[in-house]
Amino acid sequence: MERLLIKVNPRYTSQTCFECKHIAKENRRTQANFECVECRYVTNADVNAARNILAAGHAVLSAEGGCVKGRPLKQKTCDLREKVT
Repeated sequence: MERLLIKVNPRYTSQTCFECKHIAKENRRTQANFECVECRYVTNADVNAARNILAAGHAVLSAEGGCVKGRPLKQKTCDLREKVT
């Protein structure tokens, strides 16, 4: 099975609200809790950051034309993909 590793810059993923995309250090008042000061979205801080990282990875795949085995990519945005075995 072929897998892809997409490198995503984690900067501000723990301070960015997954729901409204508002970025503020005040969104992370504690290590474990995330509460957006803009829209009041509340969740575990690690879950919020993970959802932001996953969305960023999907954005890279989408910009590259997706990931279809055996077909060339429609466009290349960067060299952030690596094959992982």
